[in-house]
Amino acid sequence: MELTSIHPAVYLIYYFIMVLFAFIFSDPYFVVTFLALILVLIALQGVSSELKNILKFFVPLSLLIMILNPLLNRTGAHRIYLWQNFFITYEAIAYGILMSLALLIVILIFSSYNRSVSYQEMLYIFSKKLPIISMIIVMALRFIPLINSRAIEVQKLNKLKTNGVEFDDDENDHSGDLEDSNKPDLDEFNSNINTDYDSKLVNKLKSNKRVAAIIKEAKTLGKIMGITVSWSLEESMFTAKSMKARGYNATERTSYLSYRFGNADYAFLAIIVVTVSIITVGLLHGVGMINIYPSIDFSFSDLPFNIYYLAFIVFLLPLIYLEIKERLLWH
Repeated sequence: MELTSIHPAVYLIYYFIMVLFAFIFSDPYFVVTFLALILVLIALQGVSSELKNILKFFVPLSLLIMILNPLLNRTGAHRIYLWQNFFITYEAIAYGILMSLALLIVILIFSSYNRSVSYQEMLYIFSKKLPIISMIIVMALRFIPLINSRAIEVQKLNKLKTNGVEFDDDENDHSGDLEDSNKPDLDEFNSNINTDYDSKLVNKLKSNKRVAAIIKEAKTLGKIMGITVSWSLEESMFTAKSMKARGYNATERTSYLSYRFGNADYAFLAIIVVTVSIITVGLLHGVGMINIYPSIDFSFSDLPFNIYYLAFIVFLLPLIYLEIKERLLWH
C-alpha cells in the first residue's frame, strides 16, 4: 500500500537516518527492537512476499559471517576452547551475530524504501540538480529487485522447457532409433577416457547420482544467471540509447510530478527532529551501544527502559502508524 501523502524528500531523510542507526546501535535490546519493528512495517507494506528471497540470500551470508569472524578474529577476554590450544572468543561470536543482524536490518530497510518511494519520485528529488547521480542511485536501488524478478521468470521458462523435453523423452522412450542414436555418443565419450588414469574415480563420479544432480543444478543455475545478465545488459543498452535520443541531461529537467509540503510532512519532520535529537544525546552518553572488545560489557539484566529507548521506538513508529491508518481508511 503506497502512502502518497508524504513528500518523497521526507522519506529519503527518514530512511537515511534508519540506515545510520542500523550501523550505530549495537545494544541487543535496541537491535532486536529495530528488527521487530522493521519486520512489522514490511508485513504491513506487503513486502513480506520478498522476505523469502531475502532470507535465501541472507541466511548463508550470515552463517558465513558468524563462522568466519570467530575463526579469524581471536580478540576477546572470554575464551572457548574447542580442542587443545585452538579457541574462539565469546566476543567474536557476539560481534558476528550483531553484524549479521545489522546487515539484515539494512537489507530490510532498502526493501521497505523501494516499496515507499518509486524511482519516479527519486528522479523528482535529484534530477534537476544531479541528473547523472540520480540515475545511478535509481538504477542501484532497482537492480536487486529487477534481477530477482527476471531470474524468476527465466527459471519458470527453463522449468517449462525442461518439462517439455522430459515429456518428449518419455513419449519416445520405447523408440529404438532414439536409443541407438544416443549409444554411439556414449561409447565415444567412454572411449576417450584414459582407463589407466583414475578410471575408478571417474566411473565412481559418473555413477554417483548426487554428484550428477549437483553438476546438473550448477549448469542450470549458470545458464539462468547468464540469460538474466544478458537480458539486463541488453535492456540497459536500449534504455541508454532511448535516453540519449530524448536529450537526457541536455537541459534542465522538468517533471510531471509535483509535491508540496503539507501538514503531515511537517509533523513527520518534527517527530524526526525531536526523536533523533533525544537519541543523539543518548548515544553521546553511551546508550544503545556496548563495548565488545576486549571484553563485552553487556548484561541482559540491564533493561533499557529510559527516555532514549522510548524516543527510539517513537522514531520507528510513524510509518507503521500511517500504514495501519491507510488500512483502516480503505477497509
